[in-house]
Amino acid sequence: MPEPLFLSFDLGTTALKTALVDVHGRIRGLHTREYTYHTPQPDRAEMPAEEYLAAAAEGARAVIHDAGCGPGDVSAIGLSSQGETFVALDGAGRPLGPAIVWVDQRALGIAAEWEANGLDRRAYRRIAGYAWLPCELSAFKIGWLRRHAPEMHRAARFLCLPDWVAFWLTGEAATDYTIALMSGLFDLGAQHWSPEMLRRAGVGPEQLPRVLPPGTIMGTLRPAAAAELHLKAGTPVCTGCNDQLAGAIGAGNTAPGVVTETTGTALAVVATTQEILDDDRVCVGRHPVPELFYALSYANTSAIVLRWFRDLVAPGEPYETLTVEAGQVAPGCDGLTVLPHFCGTAPPTLDPAARGAIAGPSLGHGRAHIARAIMEACACELRECLEPLLDRGIMVRSVRSLGGAARSDLWLQMKADLLGAPVERPECTDAASVGAAALAATGVGHFASVHEAAQAWYRPGRQIRPDPERSATYEEIYDRYLDLARRVYGRERGGERAT
Repeated sequence: MPEPLFLSFDLGTTALKTALVDVHGRIRGLHTREYTYHTPQPDRAEMPAEEYLAAAAEGARAVIHDAGCGPGDVSAIGLSSQGETFVALDGAGRPLGPAIVWVDQRALGIAAEWEANGLDRRAYRRIAGYAWLPCELSAFKIGWLRRHAPEMHRAARFLCLPDWVAFWLTGEAATDYTIALMSGLFDLGAQHWSPEMLRRAGVGPEQLPRVLPPGTIMGTLRPAAAAELHLKAGTPVCTGCNDQLAGAIGAGNTAPGVVTETTGTALAVVATTQEILDDDRVCVGRHPVPELFYALSYANTSAIVLRWFRDLVAPGEPYETLTVEAGQVAPGCDGLTVLPHFCGTAPPTLDPAARGAIAGPSLGHGRAHIARAIMEACACELRECLEPLLDRGIMVRSVRSLGGAARSDLWLQMKADLLGAPVERPECTDAASVGAAALAATGVGHFASVHEAAQAWYRPGRQIRPDPERSATYEEIYDRYLDLARRVYGRERGGERAT
C-alpha cells in the first residue's frame, strides 16, 4: 500500500505554491503559479477571485502528474495564506466582485474615523492583538463597502482568502482562528467574533465562517472540485493558518525559545511564547499549537529593496552577482548606511509616512557597497524586530531563516554577527508549504498534535555561527542605522517617536 501524501496550497500575494509532501515531510512535487493583482486606483488592490481557484487547480494537477501519483494517493489537503485578503459572496456562493487584496489602502480614512469615534488603540489591542488600527484589515474594508459599495456589503458571506479556496473545495464556510484574528473582526481573548467590531463594520456573525483550530477537518472535496484538481472526491480538507505561522510550523518553531524570520518582500519575525506578550511594539495572537501564543513584528519592505536596486543597475542579472560583489566589501561599507523603509514602517517602529534613505555616499562607493549596505540594513531590521522580545527577557535559543534571502550564506552571516547568535537555514526553505501539509497530516490523525508534526518533519540545514571578532563592527553598524533613523524620522532608540 503506498504511503499517504499531503497536498498543500500556499496562497501568497504574488504567487500560489502547490506542494505534495510525503509522510516524512519531504516535498515530492512543487509548482508555482504567479499572478499580479490589479490597481484600478492608486489606493486599490484587487484580484479576480477565480484566479486563485485556477492557480490551485493548475498546481494540484501539476504536482500529481509530476510525482506520478493517482487521485486517491492524497490523504488530505492543507492551507497556508496571506491574512487579510477577502471575497464577498452572494447567496449562491458566487463572488459579488473581485477579491480585495490585503495591501489595498482604501480604508485608511475608515480606520482613522473609527479611532476618532472611540475605537481606542489599547482597547483594539485587547480585541485583535494589534498595536494600532491597520487599514489593511478586512474589518475596515468591509466598513468601507458599507459606505461606498452597499451591494457588496449586503453579501451573504465574507470569506478570507483561504476560506474562499476551502469553500470552493468543500462547499463549507469555515476558517481557523489565526486567519479570523487577522481579519480584524475576531476577539483574541473570547475566541469568537467581536460584537463591537461586527457592529462597527455593519455585519452579523451569520455572514462570517465558523471558526476552528488550525489542523482540523472542515469538509471534504466536492466532486466538481475533485475533477478540477484530478483528486478523489471525499478527500479531507483541513483548516490551515496564516503563512508566517505556517512557515513557523514548517521550521519547527512550536516551542518557546525558537524564532523564525522571513526576509523577502517584507521582513517578518515570529516568536513562540507561553503567554500573550504585553508590548505595543508587536502583534500577538494564539499560536497554531493551541496552548501557546505568538509575537510577530515586521518591516514593510526588506529584500525587495535589493531587487529595486538590482533592477536599476543590473536588470536581469541574478541576485548572486550582487551578493558575490557585496561579499568583497568590508562590513560597514566604508560609512554607507541605508534605511530600507521604502513604504513606511510597521511595529516596532510604526511610521506609515517613513521613506527610505541612503546616507554617506562618496565617489569611492560603487554598486557593491550599496548592495552590501542594503543587506546590512535588512539585518538591522531583523535585530530591531527582535528587540521587543529581548527587552522582555524572552530567550532566543535559535533563529531560523526563511525566504529568498536564506539562500545567501553572506546574508545569514551578517544576521548572525549582528545578533550575536547562531542563524540556521532549514533544509527545506519552502517552510509554509510544509507547515500547511503538517496541519493536514495532523487533521487526519497522522500526528497527535501540531507540535509533534512540526518536530517530526523539521530538518536543519546549515547553521552559521557569529564571528566574535566582527561583533564590535556590527554594533557600530547597528548604532549608525538607529542614529540615522532617529535623525530622518525623529525616532528614539527602541522605536518610540521623539517628542
